[in-house]
Parts: sequence; C-alpha cells; structure tokens
Amino acid sequence: MNLKLIVKTIAYGLNASSSAEHYKCYAKYSINKTICTAACLSLSSMLACAAENSVAEFTPKEADALGWRVVDDSVMGGLSQGKIQISKDGILNFNGKLSLKNNGGFSSLRSGNLDLDLSGAEGLVARVKGDGRTYKMRFSTDARFRSREVSFSADFKTQKDEWVEVKVPFDDFSASFRGMSLKRETFDPGKIRRIGLLLGDKKAGPFELQVDWIRTYGAESDAVKSGTKDIVSIALADGRFGTLAAALTEAKLVETLQGKGPFTVFAPTDKAFSKLPEGTVADLLKPENKDKLQAVLTYHVLSGSVDLAGALSAKQAKTVQGSDVKISFSDGKVRVNDAAIINADIKCSNGIIHVIDSVILPPESGNDIASVAKRAGGFNTLLAAVEAAGLGDALSGDQPVTVFAPTDAAFAALPEGTVESLLKPENRDKLIAILSLHAVVGNISAGDALNAKQAKALSGGTLEFGITDGVFKVNGATIVKTDIICDNGVIHVIDAVILPNSKNENSEKMSAASRKSPTKLIAAAIDKGVPAFNNGDPGKCADIYSDCMVAISKDKTIDPSVSKDIQKFIERAEKIKDDTERAWLLRSGLDQVYSALSGI
Repeated sequence: MNLKLIVKTIAYGLNASSSAEHYKCYAKYSINKTICTAACLSLSSMLACAAENSVAEFTPKEADALGWRVVDDSVMGGLSQGKIQISKDGILNFNGKLSLKNNGGFSSLRSGNLDLDLSGAEGLVARVKGDGRTYKMRFSTDARFRSREVSFSADFKTQKDEWVEVKVPFDDFSASFRGMSLKRETFDPGKIRRIGLLLGDKKAGPFELQVDWIRTYGAESDAVKSGTKDIVSIALADGRFGTLAAALTEAKLVETLQGKGPFTVFAPTDKAFSKLPEGTVADLLKPENKDKLQAVLTYHVLSGSVDLAGALSAKQAKTVQGSDVKISFSDGKVRVNDAAIINADIKCSNGIIHVIDSVILPPESGNDIASVAKRAGGFNTLLAAVEAAGLGDALSGDQPVTVFAPTDAAFAALPEGTVESLLKPENRDKLIAILSLHAVVGNISAGDALNAKQAKALSGGTLEFGITDGVFKVNGATIVKTDIICDNGVIHVIDAVILPNSKNENSEKMSAASRKSPTKLIAAAIDKGVPAFNNGDPGKCADIYSDCMVAISKDKTIDPSVSKDIQKFIERAEKIKDDTERAWLLRSGLDQVYSALSGI
C-alpha cells in the first residue's frame, strides 16, 4: 500500500487544510477497499485539522477565565433549567430539562466577554457527544439591533451517546434578536465578543451535551502558511500547550526548538499531561529532575522534518532522546506508540508539529554497562567497536565485569584511520584483542585495583595499576573517573586506548607519539559537541568537551600555562550542575585554548 499517495489523495479530495498536493490513486495500488477507506477518512480528517486553533479546550483554569454561565428561558418567564459542569479531564457537560410552559423552551450557556479574531478561519469544529438533538453554536459580535446585542447562530446535530466531530461553517451563521430573524446584519468572525451553545428545539424533556473542545478550521494564518514562525511560537499561539511550554522552559529546551532545526515535535496538549498520574508533572518540573524531564521531552522530538505520510511509511523513528517510537494506524487513528495524533502536519519555519492526545514516555533504561555507557553519551566509539566485535552480550549480560572505558576523545587521539581500520570485518580479531584488554572479570573497585596493583584482562594480558605524579593510571592511561556502579559490573573511565603489549611508560611514549595535535582534538570535539547541543542534549555536549579538555591537559607538549588554564576550566565546570551552562563554559575554554595553541 502506498500510504503517502493515499494520504495526499484523500486529503485533497476532502479539502483538507494541509500541504497535500493533488495525486491520483491508480488501479495498480491494489488494497482492501474497506480498510483503505476507513484509514484514509480518518487520516484526512486529521489533516483537515492541521490548521486548527483553539477556541475552548474546557480545562478548569480556562473555564474560569472564560466565565461560562447558564442562561435559561426563565429570563422570559419560562421554566427550563440547565446547568454546566467542567470535569478535571476538560470535558464540558451541559445538561438539564427543557420546559415549554409559560412560552419557554430554551436553555443556553455563554462565555464572558471576549475579544477574538477568527477571521482567518472558515468555521468551527467541535468534538461533542449528545443525545441526538440539534443544538446551536452561537456568537455575539459588535453588531447591534436597536442598540442591543445581536446573536448569530448555526445548527449542529449530535448523535446519541457517540463522540463525533461536527463542523459549523461561518457561512451558516444567521442573525437574530430575541427570536426574530434579522436579514441585514452580517456575521463578522473578526469581532467575536461572546461564544455560546443553545438548545431550543421546542422538545420538552431532559437533555445532555458534552463538549471536549471547540476549535477553528480552514484557512491557515499567514504565519503558518508561510512558515515564518518557529515551533515554540506556533505552539504558544495555539493555546493548548501551557504545560508543554512550562516543561520546555524548565528543561532549558526552548532555545533549541527555536533553532534552525529542522525538528518534528509530537506535542502533547495540556489535557494529555493531565492524564498522567497525579503529581507526575509537578515532580518532573523540579530542578533535581531536569535530566529525567529532558529525556521525556526529547522522546517527543525527531531530527528532521517528518510529515504524517512520511512517518506512517517509516513505521518507526529514532527520537532525539535516543529511543525509537512506533508509528501505526489502529482503531481508526494514527498513533505514536499509544498516543493518537489529533492534528497533523502543522508547518513551522523550523519543522513540523503533530499534536498528540497523550504524553509518551521513553522506555525504562537498563542499568547494565552498555546502557549506562550509552546514556552517558561519551562512549559512542567504544560502543560501536563492541558491536562490531560481537561483544555486546559481555556488556549487557549477567556475568559481572569491570570495564576500563576509553572516551570518544581517547579513540580520537589514535593515529588517523586507526579506528576505521579496526572496525573493518577483516580486522575483527585485532579489535577483539584490544577491547578485551579493557575488561576484567568481576566487580573491581578503584581501591581493589590499586591494592592488587595488577589484574588479568579478558584477553589474557596484564593490566598494571599505580599512582604516577599523583594520578591514578592503568597501563599508562589516566583513570579520570572511577567506580561507576552498574547492575552487571563497574565502569572506570580512562583517557587513552590501551593497546596490547603496552605498559605504563611504554604506553605513554606510544600515546605521545601517535596522539593527534591538541588543535585537531578540539576541532573534532566541537564537531561532535555542537550537533549534540543543537539536538537538545547539552549534557552530552558538555561531556564531549570535558573529555577533550582532560585529554589535552595531559599533553606534555603544550605550554604549562595553557595546561594550567585548562585545569581551571575543568575544575569550574565540575562545580556547575546546569548542563547548558557547563557546555557553554567548556566551549569557551576550548576556544581560548585553540587560540592560544594556534597563535590566533
């Protein structure tokens, strides 16, 4: 099935407000007609909502601000009674009993005074569940009849006990004053002063109408059509993403999503956040949970601009957080994991927004050595090498193992082309020999290693431990971080790759001879760090810069004063908890060191 073609064809045929072009579906695409029709109608409905803007979402906070109130026929002597309730889930319930006595027969609710400009839309769309009766959507504008307010209304029919989306075009609204039709007054959607709902079908008895939301549909704003506003600006203007905005601010990701991108954001509404267990959002917004909050938010973001059709074709996508999301069509809706996409393909200057009805949570991260190294972000080369060597089970299995883990900067310090050569299939045995020299069976703490002075590696080679010039070393490599405890062992971070048949002094000499120049190390670190920062992971960026600083500080060829400055930057960075601030500080340090070493 060519899903992209189907989506665009149906979207165009139903006048969907999207970027879909006119495609024809030829007979060569043979598919089950029933499934195709159901899928396409749902997709096209979603695409038609792409340009929707919120009028009312019925959250408790919003409801208080809009000042909804009931107005019955009692103002004219009637006996009808209506009442209004707003649930915690953001559902408006308008119910009561209609009476025809005393020339009555209507019940309505209306908002307080508003100042809305809906002139850029074609009409209203509302998600409602009713009793099968016909209700009216009502507006008040600046129009006056005998100096009194004029009402503009249009009918919409409900289906008994079923949630449906009803469209009410602005062209259907007609003017009236106290039941009298007015022909001369015209409806101006650019000057909305009040919105309301009314039941006046002259049928006595109980009634009930539930409303999930009311939005506009149709023509996009100039900013959206031209894509001149970024993701954050368009989300804020929509009105449904207050919680998301607060979370992005707390996680310091606002500037990232205002950046060049492009990004694809699966944006949960305020109602979606309200579905989380009580206290979850408040807990995530605490400063000490910033890393967890960033993980949740970046799980909603893809690198690149991916429209609905492209997402469906891909079936899954890797998020900025690192884990994959699944995109599927089920129960009449396109879903990202279990969240339904309710508005799709909202174009922005730096990407696309797809609105979803639930918050999606990243999979629980394991605490084995491989998972911890992956989350840390500074061991990409090591993990790639482990995978190429077929040693992944050793880092994620149950047998305890202690790993002396070289950073990406350590691998970058090897002679040019070394890593690429080792990753080739024909050099797999050599790669295994090197990697297995970095691992020891069992849980070995830094203290245990220092006391033992040496240990037998998985390769059969010997690792020697000692203190040189006040620095803890293993076979010439500096152990820069110790005792990272995992479920299946321990990680000690080292600043150089240990090579077979190398020991302390010999290893140091080999490393010094083969090490890349400090300026090249800085350039390589910046090339890796900038994309990480721009993709919403300042912590990973800061770690890359920090590893580079540590590696350069050990280079005995650089001026001692420069080495001392580097050490000061490292010490200052260690005291900073905010990843973004830490990344900027270290980047400033790298720039200064680069200038000093290159004579710029």
